[in-house]
Amino acid sequence: MTNSTLPTPRYWPVVFHSVATFLGQSLMQVVDLVFCRDLGSVASATIGTGTAFLAWFIILGIGLLSSLEFLIPHAYGSGQSEKAEDLFRAGMGLSLLASLLSMVGLSVVARLAPAYGMNPDLTGPIQQFCNLLAWSIPPILMTPVMRIELQCRGLPHTSTEALLIGNLLNILLNWLWVNGHGGFSAMGIQGSAWANVGSRWFIILFLFWSLSKKTSIPSLAIERVFNSLKLHAREVLGLGFPAALHMMFEVGAFILVGLLASRLDAHQNAAHAIAISLASFVFMIPAGLSSAAALTMSHSLGLGQAEEAIRRGRHTLLLGLTYASFGSILFFLLREPLVSLYTTDESTRRIGMQLILIAGFFQFGDALQVILAGCLRGLGETKTQAVMNAIGHWGLGIPLGLYLGIWKGLGVEGFWIGLCLGLFSVAALLLHRYLAFAARLKAVNSSSFQSSA
Repeated sequence: MTNSTLPTPRYWPVVFHSVATFLGQSLMQVVDLVFCRDLGSVASATIGTGTAFLAWFIILGIGLLSSLEFLIPHAYGSGQSEKAEDLFRAGMGLSLLASLLSMVGLSVVARLAPAYGMNPDLTGPIQQFCNLLAWSIPPILMTPVMRIELQCRGLPHTSTEALLIGNLLNILLNWLWVNGHGGFSAMGIQGSAWANVGSRWFIILFLFWSLSKKTSIPSLAIERVFNSLKLHAREVLGLGFPAALHMMFEVGAFILVGLLASRLDAHQNAAHAIAISLASFVFMIPAGLSSAAALTMSHSLGLGQAEEAIRRGRHTLLLGLTYASFGSILFFLLREPLVSLYTTDESTRRIGMQLILIAGFFQFGDALQVILAGCLRGLGETKTQAVMNAIGHWGLGIPLGLYLGIWKGLGVEGFWIGLCLGLFSVAALLLHRYLAFAARLKAVNSSSFQSSA
């Protein structure tokens, strides 16, 4: 064991830069859709559905690696720098392995599109779009591992800088390649896919360069990565697999709704893609808060400060609920101009505004459930989250959505009402679990203090 000489990650910088990083990741899809708004509903539906397919694999990979938000800062907090560096190497190795599997999986899912009963106008464009977008998976999965390492080393701003420059690059490349500027041919949605891929690779290369420039980067020699995998892969996956299942059940519910929407007309499909883009973008703030809670709470536990860990969790939950209040109001008041950013088609706009209205209601459930998941992860508890997501989304939300959307004929609006119920159900279950787990941790900590006294 070695003593850590790294600075303790401060709560507010970690919160700010975690949120900024998650927003930067989501902003790319928003930019892609906006640049393709004049290409018609089929283009919007292609980008939305293709990105939803991609999200299934990305979320699974990030879920498997999410245990690093507990393991790495906990190791640094308890003075085990060598173990922390081994965990970083293991995380990078696992991210590359997950990337290869995900790239193949995305191609297969896209090729099977006709089997889902998808609108025939979408199958060809979606297959081409997904085949290109698959090349963005490796940098997307490596980025959170780099972000955790940078935050633990007192460099949380570096990820924000990378995402800011990466988004500016994405805007430029979309402008050059979608409609054809600067001497380039117009490539439409394929140009948008290439812009996304190029920007993602720039971000991860920038992060590697920044880490190597500002501090000593842990060696990523193949032999050392392999040894780190042998030492820690079981530990990383043991905590990460339940979190991946949690995310799979949640994202799987949204993807199922996307697949069901793809069987409807192009207007409903495009409206769903637009609403998901907006909802996903605002969701990145509580997702960033969730990540910050996991990292800072874990580090506090590593230092033996259980009370501080619980206090940070409480602060993060209050921040998330405050944000959700503002987010809901903005959705209610600005749904028309927001949807108009994406499309000029009147039918798509009308349906999209109804979906944004529903999204305004589920802001509270969505924010609460993702932040609670991060708080539990920061306390090292991931085992029950998957069960709660399965009950909330697949036991309650999806059945209601199918009933309203298909049997009651509400279409995509019925599916979204089901998603809303699922999110609130999961939030209620996770809140019960978190309060019980935190109370038990406080009791154990109080007992240990009295014994030492």
